[in-house]
Amino acid sequence: MKIRGRVTEGMRVAADFTQIPWVKNQLISKLSIDAHPGTLNLDVGDPEDLKRLENLKEKEGIELTPEEPSFCSAKCHPILIAGRIKGAVIIPQVSDYPKKKLELIAPVNIKETLALETGDVLEVDVLLTD
Repeated sequence: MKIRGRVTEGMRVAADFTQIPWVKNQLISKLSIDAHPGTLNLDVGDPEDLKRLENLKEKEGIELTPEEPSFCSAKCHPILIAGRIKGAVIIPQVSDYPKKKLELIAPVNIKETLALETGDVLEVDVLLTD
């Protein structure tokens, strides 16, 4: 499943989140990803891509289970970013999570590695497991 979106600025809290010990440990053990601090956010606007994103959110995925009650769980799906970077989509399991947002992690800084600017279009291949 391919999904495209435009690179957008996030809330600048994911760098801390991806480095929390239980998050970092589960990303490594469940996805084999030692995540670079932070995520890359995509704004999915095309109607066909939005349909694929909605479909993806209904898939089971790999769950990140919080060890602290102040955190929500999240579903993850392995991806290939721009045909060359192995990473994952992170979908927080909260009711008010933006419907058009796609949050990506990888072992490298995706934006720097691919020389992306805010507003650039990026395509990811979601590697469905179910």
